[in-house]
Amino acid sequence: MPSRGRRIGQWRELDTSYLTPNPPRINDVYNYAQNKQISGFSRPLVSLISINYRTPRMPGDNKGMKAASWVTKDWTLGVFLRYQSGAVIPTASSNNNFLNQMQRGAANNPALWGGGTTFQNLVPGQPLFLQDPNCHCFDPTKQLVLNPAAWTDVGTGQYGATAPYLNNYRWQRQPAESMSIGRVFPLAKEGKVNLNVRIEFQNVFNRTFLAAPSAANPTATVLNTNQFANGQPGALSSGFGFVNSVNGGFGVQPREWADGRQVDLLRSSKVS
Repeated sequence: MPSRGRRIGQWRELDTSYLTPNPPRINDVYNYAQNKQISGFSRPLVSLISINYRTPRMPGDNKGMKAASWVTKDWTLGVFLRYQSGAVIPTASSNNNFLNQMQRGAANNPALWGGGTTFQNLVPGQPLFLQDPNCHCFDPTKQLVLNPAAWTDVGTGQYGATAPYLNNYRWQRQPAESMSIGRVFPLAKEGKVNLNVRIEFQNVFNRTFLAAPSAANPTATVLNTNQFANGQPGALSSGFGFVNSVNGGFGVQPREWADGRQVDLLRSSKVS
């Protein structure tokens, strides 16, 4: 006899954040080799770890052991961990206005591509970062993370020679670490009525994920018009390498959890 099921209850659905990659960036449209670039999805190193464990029944026949076994058995623990390279940061944009003069700027091309400017050139020997994005040792309200001295603008009427994205120019690594624990409690014989209980944790270690820094213009004016957490003025509000720390920019994706309870009713029916 087949069985038909009915579920009573509702799970809370968590918001899902989708990755919007950096788009392809076009420099000289007639120089195919110059436009070769790594993808905005580029993650050269990715490690995925998935663990699923179910607690066993405790041995023993006395009432105490049976009660303890009933409390601790059949819990399912799930763990999913993802560790990967950081997202690429776009190369600094040129301020020479060359593509607009050639009528190849963003205003003259309705296609959905990241362009409109050529790129600045790297300065040999200069570090790309003033702060290590992965050290968790700098204050984004007081310190800029990118080095403006690492870039020099190209001359009038020239294309930049730097690639749109550099493999060693990446923002902080932002792992995904989730955990869940749940159990199915039988409420009737033969599994006809079950109570399914589950708790899920996102960002279980409560890591701080910083928003990507401002990386377009190395000559951007440094301003301190934002407020600190205590309400005092003077926090960074712009500049090359500025990391937004206001309105959700700082500490994105804090630890959160969701619980769900669901009753499964299985009803048998005869087949004529």
